[in-house]
Amino acid sequence: MDINSCRSYATRENLKKNLAKLGLDKHRPIIVRNDQGRWTAIFGYTLSGYPNPATIAHMGYMVIN
Repeated sequence: MDINSCRSYATRENLKKNLAKLGLDKHRPIIVRNDQGRWTAIFGYTLSGYPNPATIAHMGYMVIN
């Protein structure tokens, strides 16, 4: 998955709202901007502590190992 194809938002606040809505805000997201200047999040596969990190990728966010 390329950072530019991940789910992204025009504002950092909108990204944070969506992460909270999905329950991902407590799983150590790294908040970044992509090449288009939009906000997205990257998660560490084991660092996130999420029970099934692959699910995060299915939600549209990047997961790295």
